[in-house]
Amino acid sequence: MEPIRATRIFWDTPTLQTAERAMSHASARHRALAHNLANANTPNYQRVDVPLPTPPAENRAVQLARQHAIIPMRASDPRHYTAPPEPRWRNALEQFSNAPMRTDGNTVDPEREMALLAENELRYAMLVRIAGGQVRTLLTAITGGQNR
Repeated sequence: MEPIRATRIFWDTPTLQTAERAMSHASARHRALAHNLANANTPNYQRVDVPLPTPPAENRAVQLARQHAIIPMRASDPRHYTAPPEPRWRNALEQFSNAPMRTDGNTVDPEREMALLAENELRYAMLVRIAGGQVRTLLTAITGGQNR
């Protein structure tokens, strides 16, 4: 647990702290994905990734309801489905994506890496906009809206 500071810096907001941590993660992931692309033709190279942080835990009641499949769904017609079917292909797809695709043992798929890199770049750009908006808000508060 982090000790309580006696003074708090005015730009030390939860939004900026979260954006900073997320941008650090995005930059580490960018380095890992770029490293994978650079080693796309290296025999026996195993791809690396920086996984996304786990989302906050679900409400315990929702977890139990999902586990026991007791989330009721209302249907207005007897021909309507009452629950979405479980995707059976999800686990097989994840297992396949980790398997070597080439005979030289390299597990890098350049197309997939480029798609992940583009997604990561968009995430980083969004975080920069969030942080920039927070800083602009603080600047407006400091100058009373007279910043031109």
